[in-house]
Amino acid sequence: MKKLYALKLVIPCIIFLLIFSSCFERQRFDPDSYIRPLEIVKLSENNYQYISYLKLGTSNFYPCNGYVYISNGEAIVFDTPVDNTSAAQLIDFIQNELKVTVKGVVINHAHTDAAGGINAFAKANIPSYASDKTAAILAKYSVTITHPFETSQEIKIGNVIVENTYFGPAHTDDNITSYIKEQDILYGGCMIKSQHAGKGNVKDANLSLWPETVQKVKETYPNVRVVIPGHGNRGDASLLDYTTRLFIAKDSLDH
Repeated sequence: MKKLYALKLVIPCIIFLLIFSSCFERQRFDPDSYIRPLEIVKLSENNYQYISYLKLGTSNFYPCNGYVYISNGEAIVFDTPVDNTSAAQLIDFIQNELKVTVKGVVINHAHTDAAGGINAFAKANIPSYASDKTAAILAKYSVTITHPFETSQEIKIGNVIVENTYFGPAHTDDNITSYIKEQDILYGGCMIKSQHAGKGNVKDANLSLWPETVQKVKETYPNVRVVIPGHGNRGDASLLDYTTRLFIAKDSLDH
């Protein structure tokens, strides 16, 4: 009888533990219970691509590219992570892990996936660069771009020159490109699509002028070797051709 009574006590306990454990595991792996961490990929001694994740809805995370170039102990960052917490982590990594000075951040356009962490850079007294169109949009949210430009500007980072240029509307009315002359590297941001990508977010886009704007980029930088888009895998000049075809084709998919 004692053994049977003990068994009756043990069985409910086991069931309770299984239910509790199951609930714990579901909570642990629930995508709503955490924020996707910042990812940093070393491409070479001077090149780092980072990926931050923009939360869409309740559980989906959309990967967003950014880029860091280093020359002679100085770094330039292209686009911010999507929030200030991730941006502060990126700044800390560059300054304390790579042991270089962040000389500026270039904002490709005013969307969250390009400028969401701008306040972290401002807090760290890091100069910011963007078109005057982007500066005007961000000013509505009490964000100040320290070095706005109308058409083009050059920034000297270490031993290299970065060219920021406004070629015209595409993904947004304010989007720019950034080009590192000495390396023939183009940071295209969301204006440029990765291979096999769809049109993406076109809420603020100029679909009719998008192909023309990208064609201007291609003609200006005929020797480009590396192209970094705002989302997806980096590539070469073929990404410019792909993007142009995507927005000329009437039957292309919007996704």
